[in-house]
Amino acid sequence: MTLCRTMVMAIAGFSLLSCGDDDGAAVPDPVASESPPGSPPAVTAAIPRLSSGPHWGMIAGFDPLDAARAAKADARFAEAKDAGLTLGRIQIDWSDLETAPGEYDGDMLAEALADPRLDGLNVFVTLSTLDTDGLTLPDYLLSDGELRQGLTMASPEVVDAFTAMLDWLAPQLLAEDVWGLSLGNEVDVPIGDGLVGQEAARQFFVAGMSHWNTTTPDIAVTLTLTPAAIESTPNLVAAARGQSDIVTYNLYCLNPDLTVNDAAGWQADLDAIKTAAGDREVFIQELGCPAGYDGGGGIGGTPATQAQFIDFMGDAFATNPQLRAATVFQLYDWSPELASQFARPLRDADEPVIADRLQEWLTTVGLLRWSDSAPRPGWTGFLAQLQALEAARDGEEE
Repeated sequence: MTLCRTMVMAIAGFSLLSCGDDDGAAVPDPVASESPPGSPPAVTAAIPRLSSGPHWGMIAGFDPLDAARAAKADARFAEAKDAGLTLGRIQIDWSDLETAPGEYDGDMLAEALADPRLDGLNVFVTLSTLDTDGLTLPDYLLSDGELRQGLTMASPEVVDAFTAMLDWLAPQLLAEDVWGLSLGNEVDVPIGDGLVGQEAARQFFVAGMSHWNTTTPDIAVTLTLTPAAIESTPNLVAAARGQSDIVTYNLYCLNPDLTVNDAAGWQADLDAIKTAAGDREVFIQELGCPAGYDGGGGIGGTPATQAQFIDFMGDAFATNPQLRAATVFQLYDWSPELASQFARPLRDADEPVIADRLQEWLTTVGLLRWSDSAPRPGWTGFLAQLQALEAARDGEEE
């Protein structure tokens, strides 16, 4: 699958035209109307395994860490836990779990859940089925990275295999400190890219979430979207809201052209997400803001803006009960090598400007610099916000 410009920009959370046709998608249903001014819906709390109040977590990153960086990451996680860090997150593909029809790799899941950095944290699991850059279904359902001929996401063979895998997964997550499960990551992006039909995907995820709610109600189930989905796939947004225990989005401080925006944009994005969530609580699975290159780059980010974004979002979560939890993205920058690899398809598609901006975004998104593990100002702000969120939780318990 070739990474297209639409897909990359959708990661930032904006409504754009798709790169491909939606094969057989139904006409989108309208997003539910907003409540009358001054009468916001009462928020429905449905997360049995997470204590009341706002919670934040973070991930270390997607790069393997050498011994020096790993030691510093361990120290930073310990520091964050002391300040009030309460959430951890892992991400794993369905294709990694189901290695052959009905055969599952429990060791891989156990290893991911045994990460010492998760000790003492409430864990969220992102189960990738559709992901930002393609399908992560088991190989026996695919051919050349796409569904086998004759299959759609709603085909009984696909849905039955998925629910069977969920039945295998459930007791293992129940045995751990897992509070939530997402059944896909930024799933509106591959839909927009034409890899799967919107209506078939809607049926697939409704079936999965409904099955999970019936068999495993103690662990909240959800589906991760980008804010672009609010306009591009409104019927999927409505279905996810109806079946989810908590509504989940990834959110960054970025404009449609991948330049860094300001507080007005941050507030607008939060307002759109809260409105689309209706009476559901909100989980931001990825909450991030790139600092930009030292000395100035092409996206307009600065370490000060990154710190301001952390403060803005911390204040919002501490004061708005609908904003329930978030995972800050991320502790370390992406390495230059991984970011370059991710941007390469855009360069191959003759999109050098957006490729440069994507690469700058990823290589400066961390609270610690990749080059020397030095903390940016946002790290200090992050610790302060963790303390504020802990105080907000304590206030709710009184």
